[in-house]
Amino acid sequence: MSQSTTVLFGLPGVRVQRVERDESGGRVVHVETAADTAAAGCPGCGVVSTSVKQNVITAPRDLPYGEGGISVVWHKTRWRCVEATCARVSFTEAIGEVPAGMRTTGRLRRAMGAAVGDACRSVAEVAGAFAVSWPTAHASFVEHADTLLTRPEPTRVLGIDETRRGKPRWVRDSDTGPWLRIDPYDTQCMLMRWAPGRWSDPSLRGRTRRA
Repeated sequence: MSQSTTVLFGLPGVRVQRVERDESGGRVVHVETAADTAAAGCPGCGVVSTSVKQNVITAPRDLPYGEGGISVVWHKTRWRCVEATCARVSFTEAIGEVPAGMRTTGRLRRAMGAAVGDACRSVAEVAGAFAVSWPTAHASFVEHADTLLTRPEPTRVLGIDETRRGKPRWVRDSDTGPWLRIDPYDTQCMLMRWAPGRWSDPSLRGRTRRA
């Protein structure tokens, strides 16, 4: 397959072998690990292996392209680690877009994360549009959010608000005899920002505390 097909496919770390049609008319893109990657390096010790254990095939899900969509078939190698001091016996090729153990490409996960986080689409809708499960789409959103969110500023003031609900109740103390009033309360914690000088308000004394 010509280099232009690999450029058109555009997934870093792999080279297109061939493209064919499946029984339903969909396109199947067969790829192999590009020679200029460090995929033959052992993830345990970093030593590049030259001992092939077996050839394996995986099918990571990728971005849809066109009305018919595409399927990716990755032909990769399982290597033996020949380093005597390494605990790893063997390892399978992995690239940045498809790390070890992942069944989706990085560009697919980024697209799903942006669809939920930036376009405000529901996780269920995005999962259906990209033909993945709900947990996969949600995990992509979490990954997308982690790259954007920063550590929040320290809480300046923590307020506790107690609101009585319902009618007061009266119960008799079994030991001393007098009636006691019992009011059901809802307690809520709120993060608040106060204007300068607000702490001098007598009505707030005893009800708030600096964080």
